[in-house]
Amino acid sequence: MKNLLLFLIFSLCSLAICSEKVGPWNLEELYKAPKWEKSENAPKDGMKGILYSSIPYTGKDVQVFAYYNAPKGAAPKGGWPAVVCVHGGGGTAFNAWVKAWNDNGFAAISMDLEGHFPIGSHKKGRTPTPKPGPSRVGVFHDYDKPIEQQWYYHAVAQIILAHSLIRSFPEVNKEKTGITGVSWGGNLTSTVMGVDTRFKFAIPGYGCGFLPGSDGNQGRTIKKGKHWDTVAKYYDGSAYFANVKYPTLWVNGTNDFHFPMPSTQKSSQAVKGKTTLRYQVRMGHGHGAVWKTKECYAFAKSVVNGGPALLSFDKPELQDKSLKVKVSGEVSEAVLAYTTDGQKIWPDKVWKEAKANIKDNYISAPIPDGAIAVFINAKDQDGNMISSEFVDIKKQIK
Repeated sequence: MKNLLLFLIFSLCSLAICSEKVGPWNLEELYKAPKWEKSENAPKDGMKGILYSSIPYTGKDVQVFAYYNAPKGAAPKGGWPAVVCVHGGGGTAFNAWVKAWNDNGFAAISMDLEGHFPIGSHKKGRTPTPKPGPSRVGVFHDYDKPIEQQWYYHAVAQIILAHSLIRSFPEVNKEKTGITGVSWGGNLTSTVMGVDTRFKFAIPGYGCGFLPGSDGNQGRTIKKGKHWDTVAKYYDGSAYFANVKYPTLWVNGTNDFHFPMPSTQKSSQAVKGKTTLRYQVRMGHGHGAVWKTKECYAFAKSVVNGGPALLSFDKPELQDKSLKVKVSGEVSEAVLAYTTDGQKIWPDKVWKEAKANIKDNYISAPIPDGAIAVFINAKDQDGNMISSEFVDIKKQIK
């Protein structure tokens, strides 16, 4: 009798969790593997083209095109780890991204979130799928429509369904899945990772939370009023960061036009799991720049496969006109990154590098005159670069 009572309590609790809405999304619906079929459109060697069902748009059925593939050879015991790849603005389903993860031992799925096949170019127009969903309208500029007609709402649902789909494949280990995205895909990753908590790791590239009011392009474009309120309440990752209790890697450049460093850092501090930062000085903006960032793959392997851990920093401290930070792991080289541009917005600041000293498990460097923000970049023995948090010197002094 006692066992039966416990079973009923557990079942009711499980049902409540599955039926719960997180934001505007119905997880009971989205956690089910969607129907799918093979597609012969846009064929790529070694890739499986897929059309999978998503939530209806304006009362009509929707199908999403995706590329899927698993690594060659026999799957490991329990199945391959897997990753969901979320494209940025102007992007589509990318077979090259799937292959990059396959080459690193992961099954992967990359889908088009704007109702297209990956045929043609963003500027010249792509071929729509037979049952397309909505396309992106500027920077959340469809905010005044019913939420069920807004692109971001559908994009989040399509990503969660792609996760449910890849978890259903027999060759995949559903307990070893992650998500990564670039630019707008980084935005979406920042949102999805707190809505769909089945992931074991997340890697937002550029995109992040805390965008309204930030001085990147997105933050400057989001206007106060209903526009701002809709983004902040439903879409910005900050609305869901408290749910993220697994490891995250935040990849950004010091001068990204769309997503400034303060928003990235605030996002990394808001999630509840272990966080790793990678600020590359003058990093370019684009899909390929993130795909080629080897730390993404090393990080994912360390989480789900027990691979070597990346370097890990404590919070940096200002000491006698120097920056000092404790680091875990074997450091091969380190530099101080700094900017003296106090009046410019973050994307326009000029960043420079100076020598840093490595002693035992500490890295330190004198702070150049006039510097207003500083951080440490360090590489491990495999050349993987990780960053400390940046320190806003003016705020520290005040």
